[in-house]
Amino acid sequence: MKSSESDDRLKEAVQLCTIHVERMSFAYKKIEKHFPLTELQYFNIVPEELSYFDQLIFRFSKLQDCMGGKLFPALLQNLGEEISGMPFIDLLSKLEELNLLDNARDWLLLRETRNIVTHEYPFITKEVIDGLNLLSKHYTLILSIWKQIDEYIVRRFSMQ
Repeated sequence: MKSSESDDRLKEAVQLCTIHVERMSFAYKKIEKHFPLTELQYFNIVPEELSYFDQLIFRFSKLQDCMGGKLFPALLQNLGEEISGMPFIDLLSKLEELNLLDNARDWLLLRETRNIVTHEYPFITKEVIDGLNLLSKHYTLILSIWKQIDEYIVRRFSMQ
């Protein structure tokens, strides 16, 4: 792959992740007062606030997908790492080895959280509430991973 093509992929992934981070953070700030969410609170959420919960779920999922599917591979390619055919867990291990990810298991937790909150179980209130509370907890985790990777990219590749 040509260097400029790799650069473009990395820049595009950073831009897309930035959009997801900004919109996810906006939604979270609108509803953070509800966390930790209880059953009583859940049943008293007004429709406008429900839309922010939906936006939080959507943007968290999109960010997690974008980072894992685009940003991480583009970053490693720009560092000269050969990742063709590499299993995702090995890609995570490589990021951890390069100190770009504190713990590969954290990323797997985020993936699990994404899977939990994207499945809708409207009649199983406890599971919905538990999933949203987990999402609130992992919101800070995904932001810290994003910040660490983004700061590295800015330093290493002089990207703004």
